[in-house]
Amino acid sequence: MKYTDRAITAIAGMAFDTIQFFNKFHPNPSFTPRWSDKPLLKSWQKSKPPLGWPRQTDSLCPECVKEARQKIIQGEKDWKSLLNEKVGEVKANIVERDGQVWMLKDCPVHGHFEDIMSIDSKFLEWIERNFPGRDIPAHNDKDVHNHGSSTIRYGRGATRADLGRHQGNPGQRRQSQTQASTIRTVFGGRADHVALLH
Repeated sequence: MKYTDRAITAIAGMAFDTIQFFNKFHPNPSFTPRWSDKPLLKSWQKSKPPLGWPRQTDSLCPECVKEARQKIIQGEKDWKSLLNEKVGEVKANIVERDGQVWMLKDCPVHGHFEDIMSIDSKFLEWIERNFPGRDIPAHNDKDVHNHGSSTIRYGRGATRADLGRHQGNPGQRRQSQTQASTIRTVFGGRADHVALLH
């Protein structure tokens, strides 16, 4: 029965891909929902960020985020600086370790951070493989989604907040939450970033 299911799934997948191929030449008009001025994208029109691992991505130093938030709350810094400065932004490497997926990053000020993204690399691989692609480009909302270098560029973008493990001095480890660099996140909101910022 298991092999029958696999065969049926494979045949259905091939049939779907064939239909999608010919739909590119004679596509039906796209649906325009009430909440959008633009029609939804066809599956073959959607783009995807780099997936899989090892790969490099944009990330944040959680300590820099905390410090920036505190300075703004205390009136030492203007919140508009978040629009022009890349507060706490660092590059991170996503790697597989012992069947798990980890994010490794280094802040020149606060040191090394390690965030576990998934305890099951195969499951995360399956999730990424089924990612349908980016949504329609954001439009008519430059004042709403103006988050500086973290400005949202797609209608229903990706969100993520990682639970990280901070590694400072040898032997000193503590749990910390890594947040994406939007204005809302600096004040404790959820992570919103175009390019799957972690």
